[in-house]
Amino acid sequence: MTEATANPRIHAAMQAAHEERAKVFGQILAWVFRSRNVPLNQPVLTEPCR
Repeated sequence: MTEATANPRIHAAMQAAHEERAKVFGQILAWVFRSRNVPLNQPVLTEPCR
């Protein structure tokens, strides 16, 4: 996305902020969609079928 900025310093700050937002957004998505493997405990695995 191209944005009009007053000077190169503001442009660099906006670019850094954009990169930081993208990184945080990626971390949030990774947290939301992470694997949630929960191992079954032993009594559940050894009960006889009914």
